[in-house]
Amino acid sequence: MDPASKVAEVRVSKLAANVVGTLLTLLFCGMAVLLAHLLPRYSPPAGWQGGGALLVSFLVLLPVHEALHAVGCICYAGVSWRDIRVGVMWSALTPYCHCTVPIPIRAYRRMGLLPLFVTGLITTSTLLIYPTDWFGLFTGVTVGACSGDVWLIVRLRRFKGRFLVLDSPSEIGCDVYSDPRQTSAWTAQESRQ
Repeated sequence: MDPASKVAEVRVSKLAANVVGTLLTLLFCGMAVLLAHLLPRYSPPAGWQGGGALLVSFLVLLPVHEALHAVGCICYAGVSWRDIRVGVMWSALTPYCHCTVPIPIRAYRRMGLLPLFVTGLITTSTLLIYPTDWFGLFTGVTVGACSGDVWLIVRLRRFKGRFLVLDSPSEIGCDVYSDPRQTSAWTAQESRQ
């Protein structure tokens, strides 16, 4: 990308992301467990019967969450697998899915929210069908795991469709660039009016 076309750097502090993400996850867990208790077919816990299942579910959730981001990049932005990097940002204690090429902001928003809609819908539906404490906890963790994605998407709300987004390779966030193809078409349209 041409550095001259950079419009903004959108970042989320690593410390803030962890603190806010943890607090929101605890809040969502509490709300989901409360919901489970309010449902008519609530099944009270029998010891730690769901503890192992919760741990396994959590370990499965992380790669599935990042894989959904990758699928979103491929489906919504048309990038290839070789343009996607997945790993763990140890300095922020967070897994990541990083696209190495710029993508349209609309595709970035869809890709960013895809895990919330897929995993959030599945776990919430499961909680409504099988209201148990551990499904409540898992639902809270699933939704809470998306808090950083939602935070970043909210920070991008001021940018309209004629921008491109490139993930930051070392920080939580992205860089926003003007799209030279759309900017020239947009400028020509503005000059005709």
